[in-house]
Amino acid sequence: MALCMQEVYRNALEELMPLAEARRIDIGVSSDAEVTVNAPYSDMLVLVRNIVDNAIRYTPEDGRVDLSMGADAGHAWIRVEDTGPGIRDDDQRRVFDPFYRVPGNDADGSGLGLSIVSTIAARLRADIELLNVKPAGLVVTVRFERSRE
Repeated sequence: MALCMQEVYRNALEELMPLAEARRIDIGVSSDAEVTVNAPYSDMLVLVRNIVDNAIRYTPEDGRVDLSMGADAGHAWIRVEDTGPGIRDDDQRRVFDPFYRVPGNDADGSGLGLSIVSTIAARLRADIELLNVKPAGLVVTVRFERSRE
């Protein structure tokens, strides 16, 4: 059941492109690598869509969202990097709680996106890492056991 992530990215971006265009967000895939993971397509689409949707909503207009993927040492990884405000270290664990919203933000949403991502990642035995970057931005990396197929 090896799933090609390029297809997942393509379909997620098709759905989210109108939102990115409305906010004048430059969005794209910065990796030509083909990465496969052992996961159901529907789970991966929901996981990617929620991470990218958050990145678009929290990135200021005229910002950027970049998707990439790769593999190393037995793991495949997907990454979404944005030019938004990042998430304070104190809030990074809490953002995976249902309905939690970082105080002081004005983005639309219910606070469920990263909770859903966390649930899917746990089911797939994947790890999620949040990393703030300077001068501004957040990098979300999800690491999976690499497909052997």
